[in-house]
Amino acid sequence: MNESKRFRGVLLWAAALRVVLGIAAIPLAPFLYKRHFLVLVLLRPTKEVLLAAAFLARRDRVNLAAAVIAALPLMILGVWLFFYLGKGFSSDTLSKHRIGSWVLPLDKIRKLRTVLEKKGMKVVFIGRLAAFPSTLVAAAAGSSDMPSRRFLPADGLGAVLGVAEVVVAGYILGETYDSSKPWITALGVAGLVALAVLVGRYLRRQ
Repeated sequence: MNESKRFRGVLLWAAALRVVLGIAAIPLAPFLYKRHFLVLVLLRPTKEVLLAAAFLARRDRVNLAAAVIAALPLMILGVWLFFYLGKGFSSDTLSKHRIGSWVLPLDKIRKLRTVLEKKGMKVVFIGRLAAFPSTLVAAAAGSSDMPSRRFLPADGLGAVLGVAEVVVAGYILGETYDSSKPWITALGVAGLVALAVLVGRYLRRQ
């Protein structure tokens, strides 16, 4: 039996926990921002949170290395969890679980499978650099029987470059802010967000 299918119940609950932690971090963000920023990174290691971490690191308010290390468990392993979850479930078995359709929305998974079929591995890699749902891409890749030896390196490399992208950008933006040029910082953040959104739209286009 496929190992992903054997442990799919455990994988599903672990994926649900990952989603819950990310949602819980949103209302807690204002309280964690000032004194427990690393906890915020650990719970919700998104691009915008890492961008803020690099910005604060430039101003000596956060240890950047610690922030990156805190982000890695959910940013990489958390996404790979969804890949193996996709391998372990079919649409009929997933519907039997109460939380299954919430953790893996089947309509979105089907659409992303179509995108993967047309765009190939670049969706996995470039998607990590854009505003793109990495967990759902991973689940779609797993359910489409994409081999682990292809998915894991492409996603891992994309994740590392994605972290480098926002860390460098955040550090530079922090430097411009400290140089009494906050308007440049605002424009830089807006430009980075716009670029990520545009790349995400390109990848979604069929």
